[in-house]
Amino acid sequence: MDITFTSQPAPSAPDSRGLVAPLHLLHRPVTPEGFLLDAAAPVEQHFALSAELPQEHGTFTDGPGTFHDLLYIAETLRQATHFVAHQYFRVPAERPAVFVSSGLDVLDPAPWRRTGRPAHLTLDLTVTPVDVVNGVPRGLDCRSDVAIDGVPCGSASARLQFLMPGVYRSHREVGRQESLRSTTPVVLPLASMTVVTQEEPAAVAPRSVGREDPRNVVVGPPLRAPYGEFVLPVAADPGHEVFTALPGDHVPGPVFLEASRQASLLAAAELHGLRPAHALLTRWRASFRGFGDADLPLTCTVVAEEPVRDETGRPTVRTRLAFSQGSRVLCTASAVLLQDC
Repeated sequence: MDITFTSQPAPSAPDSRGLVAPLHLLHRPVTPEGFLLDAAAPVEQHFALSAELPQEHGTFTDGPGTFHDLLYIAETLRQATHFVAHQYFRVPAERPAVFVSSGLDVLDPAPWRRTGRPAHLTLDLTVTPVDVVNGVPRGLDCRSDVAIDGVPCGSASARLQFLMPGVYRSHREVGRQESLRSTTPVVLPLASMTVVTQEEPAAVAPRSVGREDPRNVVVGPPLRAPYGEFVLPVAADPGHEVFTALPGDHVPGPVFLEASRQASLLAAAELHGLRPAHALLTRWRASFRGFGDADLPLTCTVVAEEPVRDETGRPTVRTRLAFSQGSRVLCTASAVLLQDC
């Protein structure tokens, strides 16, 4: 069954925002029941998703114009997964969806290079229900192969969990209280302030993190850099269509992906001289441990390893990241940047 759907913000899918064109989803059922839109069996299901990659968008095409934005691919997968969960697997809309883990890989950089011409994205998506109770899964494992203009060039994966509303609220409150007990006001680095004016430090230059619009910068200047570790504040521009949490919701998943990329770029440029305009995120792995509150300070600690060369001799830098509110770690991640020039 081939259907078209567009981005519709909803409490059960807070992260599926900001997409610029309809997504076309083809269901490839493996059981007779799967031919009915609302009656997919709680077993592994296969889908093909296609969309035009954006050419003009305030977030997804903001930057030097060198590469297609992995954030768009992640958001496309996120939106499709939410739709599949509710429409095909009958997960109740009132159960919040939370990501347990997520991953992205660029397997061939060539199709990711922007050419100035329209480009077409396709995802071959496999969704496996887990922890099925009364025919309804409490989680989904998602795997996808990525192709641009018909050329296989990447993969994506995610593990989702659907929580009962009461369980979700309880986890949110317990985590918030832990963060409040250990959160201190963000202290500005002394070197960034003057005795007379006590001015705030200059913001991170958008081009230093592969952006042009300051609204798309989600990390601030390092608060401190002990022993080669950079500790940066993370905050989205209020009202941002992709990065801002909906009222009463937790920090959106896209913030962690984009902050991972931007923090890694800052560290790799500072320590190893990578040029952000030609640096491509080729691998990202994240594991989520809790919910972040949008009104509490969020920090990212990033460590950049020594550069190594890939099989073609291009420099790559691997980073390790941890996102925290106070002493509570919300997410750990790793990333690999490729200097593609």
